[in-house]
Amino acid sequence: MEPFTSSDNKHPPVLDGGLRTTMRLLGSRQRILLFLSALGRIAVGLCDLLVAATMYILFLLLQGQPTGHHLWWTPETALSAAAIATGLVVLRSAMELSSSRFVFRQIQALQTAFLLRLTEGYNYLEWGMFVECNRGQLSGHALHTAREAADFYHRCIELTSNVVIVAAMTAALLYKSRIAACSLGSVLVVLYAVHRFLIRNKLQDAAISREASLRHLQRHLADMFSLGKEIRTYGNRAFFQERIRQQAEQAAASYGRILLLPNLARILADQGAVLVFLLIIIAIQLRQGDARQLLSLLIFYFVLSRRMLPLISQISFIAGQLEGSYENVKTVVSELNKCRDNRAPALPVLLPEAGLVLQMCNVTFSFPGNPPVLLNIDISVRAGETIVIRGASGIGKSSLLNLIAGVSQPTAGSVYIDRTNIAYVPQEVSLLDDSLKNNLLFGSTARNDQQIIQALELAMLDDFVAAQPLGLETAVGDNGALISGGERQRLGIARAILRGSHFLLLDEATSALDEATERRVLNNLKSAGRSIVFVSHRTHASSFAHRLFTLEGGALKEEMS
Repeated sequence: MEPFTSSDNKHPPVLDGGLRTTMRLLGSRQRILLFLSALGRIAVGLCDLLVAATMYILFLLLQGQPTGHHLWWTPETALSAAAIATGLVVLRSAMELSSSRFVFRQIQALQTAFLLRLTEGYNYLEWGMFVECNRGQLSGHALHTAREAADFYHRCIELTSNVVIVAAMTAALLYKSRIAACSLGSVLVVLYAVHRFLIRNKLQDAAISREASLRHLQRHLADMFSLGKEIRTYGNRAFFQERIRQQAEQAAASYGRILLLPNLARILADQGAVLVFLLIIIAIQLRQGDARQLLSLLIFYFVLSRRMLPLISQISFIAGQLEGSYENVKTVVSELNKCRDNRAPALPVLLPEAGLVLQMCNVTFSFPGNPPVLLNIDISVRAGETIVIRGASGIGKSSLLNLIAGVSQPTAGSVYIDRTNIAYVPQEVSLLDDSLKNNLLFGSTARNDQQIIQALELAMLDDFVAAQPLGLETAVGDNGALISGGERQRLGIARAILRGSHFLLLDEATSALDEATERRVLNNLKSAGRSIVFVSHRTHASSFAHRLFTLEGGALKEEMS
C-alpha cells in the first residue's frame, strides 16, 4: 500500500513551494470538498448582503419613500419587506450552522488523513531509518503537526471566504457610496502593508522557533518518561525537569509572539474600520439633505458593518496565523517525502523447498556505510526442528533474526520462507497499554477463548491469569509496567502461539524466566511440533536443540555434537 495514497487518489511527489505545496498535499476529492466548504461560507456572507439590502428597502417603505426599483422581486410593502428580511435571517442562520458543520467535518477528515498517511509512512520506513527516529518526535508529528496542518486549510477556507465576502460588500458600498468604498479599500491596503512589511517575517521566525522547541520538548518528555526507574534510582529529577523547563519556556515565548502579532493587526483593523465608518456617516450626513433617506442608508451601512468589521479583523488575524500553521504543512510534506524516499521495498515471495521452513542462501547484510554484519550465511531449517544460535553480544544475532522475520532485507543473497507462518518474540516484548486479552490478540479477532487458554497453557501463563481478579481483562499498564519481566516474555510467546504460526523466532525470549520455567515452556513448544530458531546465551539452551550454531565474525558455524 502506497504511503502517499489517500482514499480517493494517488498523490504525486510533493514539492516544497507555497500554493503548489499546499494543494499537492491534498487529493482531488479533498480539494473539491474544501472548495465547496469555502463556497458555503461565501454563501453565508452573501446572505448578509441580501439582508442589508432588504433592511434598506424596509426602512424606505416604513418612511413612505420610493424604493427606486420596480423589479418583480422588489417588495412593494413594508410587510412583505419585513417578511422577506425575516426569511433571509432564518435562512442565513441555517446556512451558517450547516456550513460550519460541513467545514468542521472536512477539517477533521483532513486531520485524520494526515495522521494516517504519516503513521503509514513511518510503518513502511526502512528498519534502519526507523530505529534512528525519536519515538516521541514521531508521535508529535502524527498528532500535533497533523492537527496544525489541517488547521492551516481551515484558515485558508475562512480567509478566502472572508476576502470574497468583504469584496462583495465593498462593491455594494461602492454602489451606494463611493466614499464608503474608497475609505474601506484604504483601510484594507494599510492592513495588508502592516502585515506584509511589519508582521510576516517575525511570524515566520516565531513559527520556526516554536516548531523546533516543540520537537526538543517532545524528545525530552519521551526520555524522562521512558527512564522513570533510572531517574528515581539516581535521584536526578532536577536535571530532566530543567531540560523540560528550558524548552517549554522557549516554546511558550515563540507561541506568545505568534498570538500577539496577529492580535496587533486585529486591533488596528477593529479601530481603523470603526473610524472609517464614523467618517462615512459624517460625510453622508453633510451630503444628504433628506434625514429619512439618511436613516435608511445608515441602516444599510449598519447591517453591512456589523458583518464587515469582524471579517476585516479576522482577515488580518487569520493571515497572521497562516504563517505559523504553514510551517506544519511543510513539516508534513517533509516527513512524507522522507518516508517515500526511505520506504522499505516490498518483500519478495520466495518459498523454501518441501519439508523446509527456511532457506538462507549466501545472505550478506550490512548497515549503510558500514562493513558487513553477516557474510555469506547459508542455513536450512526443517519442519519441526529447533535451531539454537549462540554468539557474543553485538555480533549480529538480532540482525539475523530480523532478516528471517522480514524486518530487514539482505544486502545480498536470498531468504526463502513462508512469511504468513512466522512469529517473532524479542527479548524486550512491547505491550499495549490495554488488557491481557487484547495484548494476546494483538489485532486478531478470529480467536476464541479456548484458543487463548491453550496458548496461555503452552506459555505457562495460565496460572498467572487465573489468579487475577479480572482474568483476561487485567490491565498490563504502560508497556507492561504492571507485570514482571518474565510475565511479559511469556505473554509475548503466548501471543506468537495464538497467531497460529508454526515457525517461531525467539530472540533471548526466555531470558527473564527461571531455568525450570524456561525448560517447561521450551518443551511445550517442541512437543507442539513447531519449528524454532532460538537465540540464547544460556549454556543449557543447547539441550533443546536439534542443531547448534555459533555466530562469529559474520559467519554462522554449526557445532558438531
